[in-house]
Amino acid sequence: MNSAAIDRFPFSPFPIGWYWVEFSENVKSGKLYSKQWLGQSLVYWRDSNNKVCVADSTCPHLGANLSPNRGGSLRDGLLVCPFHGYCYDASGLCVKTPAGPPTHKLSLNTYSTRETGGVIYAWWHPEESSPQWDIPDFDEGNWSNLVYDSRVIHTHPQETAENGVDLTHLPYVHGYSQVESLGPLEVEGPLLQNRFTLTRRLGPSNKLCVTLRVSAVVSMWGLGVSTIEPTMEEAGLYIRQLALCTPIDGSRVNFVMAMQMKDIESPNALVPGLSMVPKRALNAWLLRIFFNVYRKDISQDFEIWENKKYLIYPRVGPDERPIVRFRRYCQQFYADSPESVT
Repeated sequence: MNSAAIDRFPFSPFPIGWYWVEFSENVKSGKLYSKQWLGQSLVYWRDSNNKVCVADSTCPHLGANLSPNRGGSLRDGLLVCPFHGYCYDASGLCVKTPAGPPTHKLSLNTYSTRETGGVIYAWWHPEESSPQWDIPDFDEGNWSNLVYDSRVIHTHPQETAENGVDLTHLPYVHGYSQVESLGPLEVEGPLLQNRFTLTRRLGPSNKLCVTLRVSAVVSMWGLGVSTIEPTMEEAGLYIRQLALCTPIDGSRVNFVMAMQMKDIESPNALVPGLSMVPKRALNAWLLRIFFNVYRKDISQDFEIWENKKYLIYPRVGPDERPIVRFRRYCQQFYADSPESVT
């Protein structure tokens, strides 16, 4: 573990929970992939039945590296070890060898997966326990395809998730105005939700801009999966933003920003005359504009996250009490905490 991470954060760099592995469209059947994920070297692939396997890259036979850049390969949907040719199916089970069926049971160390809304997630627990909660079915509803981007930064998932309850930084860092909470944080087990409204100006100048009054709901399922859902009721504008923070090692995370939206229902309420634009082109254009705004806003936090120090006893004001409650919520995701998920 990176000593710098220990100095910055008084908790494990790998909280219990679900974490992004890849976008579904980027995992093609018949191709093997690898990456560093929560301090582990992973391989992952999709078999001919479209099932995804996420596993450690070490062959349980004699320890060969199964990564594609180390000789691992796929053959007829099976992962083939470069050392002795042992073959593993998408459940992780060794199903054949060059000499015939295996003489004893061998299984890869695999991770429970969940594929929904165009994203592949895998479950992490330091004791390799099975998932203790699920994430929603993001396939439901008439949402557009995802647009996305990512950035590797030096921080921790708890730090990035904390921004979802820290309303007082929104005007100063991001330029929002009239930020108002719609009630206390709602916490039910691993699910946390925060509701608020804000005003946001979009445009090149104060004279040439659109003023949006937006209601938003932040939802977290652990520290690796968050959504921000801004809504502008009068325009029938519904957006879903994903904030997926996945540790790479003891000090770095891959912060993934993604967005999708529903077809806008009343575009003239957003900008008069906008309904004259063909519907398909309009929605694609709006999605790209709003995603660029989201990406720009999040990028304003990157340098702060990379350089701030976690304070165990922060001096928060009365309006910042949700931060204290959020930190209590986080305790359940650490195996050494008395409130952790087991």
